[in-house]
Amino acid sequence: MARVLRLPDKGRLLVCTDLQGCMRDFKRMVEVFEAALLKYSGDAHLLFTGDLIHCPHIDPEDWPDFLGEYYRDASGEVMIALAALAAQYPGRVHALLGNHEHGHIGGPHTAKFAADEVALLEQILGPSGTARMRGIIHTFALAAVSKCGAIFTHAAPAAVLTSIADLENADLSGAQYASPLDVLDTPVVGKVLWARSASVAEARRFVKALNGTMSIYGHDVVPEGYECVGDEQMVLSTSFGLFDQNKMYLVLDLAARYKGVGDLRIGHELLPLYPDKAPTRLGGTAKS
Repeated sequence: MARVLRLPDKGRLLVCTDLQGCMRDFKRMVEVFEAALLKYSGDAHLLFTGDLIHCPHIDPEDWPDFLGEYYRDASGEVMIALAALAAQYPGRVHALLGNHEHGHIGGPHTAKFAADEVALLEQILGPSGTARMRGIIHTFALAAVSKCGAIFTHAAPAAVLTSIADLENADLSGAQYASPLDVLDTPVVGKVLWARSASVAEARRFVKALNGTMSIYGHDVVPEGYECVGDEQMVLSTSFGLFDQNKMYLVLDLAARYKGVGDLRIGHELLPLYPDKAPTRLGGTAKS
């Protein structure tokens, strides 16, 4: 597993966060990606920023509004579809490790929607399906960097880094955890996979260490689809926990150089996943 994905310096990059087993939104992102391939003469990339798996197992009539649009868990199918898409478009489909994937390759087992989501999914998949999924997860990077200035991780940029080498040398084995809670205090990995927020100072230090200008991540749910924190951070919500009208994805020009998240505009870089359902506010400019 390469810890850091170095994105190319040209083409368009589409960014999607936190599917958590939603096949419908995965297929929609594939449609958007394939349209971009046609529009930009094949020079487009698709990046998932982690947590492609694990969903609440709740009947439709019991599904609460705070979980957003209803769907049934298709975690195993999403992972297989991701691998197939990456094989179909070599070098153009990428994924980062989320805290939910980490549980399947040595990290602490998440318990957000079940007592042990890792054990539950692996029981559903069976031994061969589990082995296949783990193989796919082992291809995921911990972070992605780009010359356009954007740094991508699953969670907030709260880790203390001196250089990109700190990410490249990160231990993902989980062998150092005496208990699941230890990951929260683990340098680099604990913050990159679990931090829900970062101060302005932390974010500035993080992006500077990676020669970037802004940090893009998911992990937390923003009901409106995105939130800017200062000029260094954007929390993006593409799928889980949102209703269709508020789901957002990001498109960046990898040949550009963005000064900060203030350069990201609604209707240009920030786009609705389901434009036919999006409210009129999406015709404005990004909030700060």
